[in-house]
Amino acid sequence: MAKTRALGTTISFNAANIGALTSIGEITPDSEELDATTLDSTGGYREFLQGFKDSGEITVSGYYDKADAGQQALITGYGTGEVEEVAIAFPGSSGGATFDAYVKSFTLGAADVDGIVGFGATLRISGAVTPTA
Repeated sequence: MAKTRALGTTISFNAANIGALTSIGEITPDSEELDATTLDSTGGYREFLQGFKDSGEITVSGYYDKADAGQQALITGYGTGEVEEVAIAFPGSSGGATFDAYVKSFTLGAADVDGIVGFGATLRISGAVTPTA
């Protein structure tokens, strides 16, 4: 199985690439389950159907750079609460994903001796995630 290195992966929010990243979290869609068990269900087993789908959240983190347009877009997006387009691109021809999301949270990291000031954000996905080729 071919493997793809994560180095070179990019993510943009509202068409602005987010720079100085050290981590992009997983996209983890999930769905509700509906209990469809009836009194005449056979074998003594519960039966289920898939309910509403939820594309979840994705987290990003890295080193804070007040001049980075993508980080500023996240800060602005948190303030407005607007749903914007997000695009992830894996290196080479490994594809990626696009989806709509709003900035659920934005954090500025701690300042430690011998440390680098970090930042983090959580993007709440709204609607479906579309894998890209």
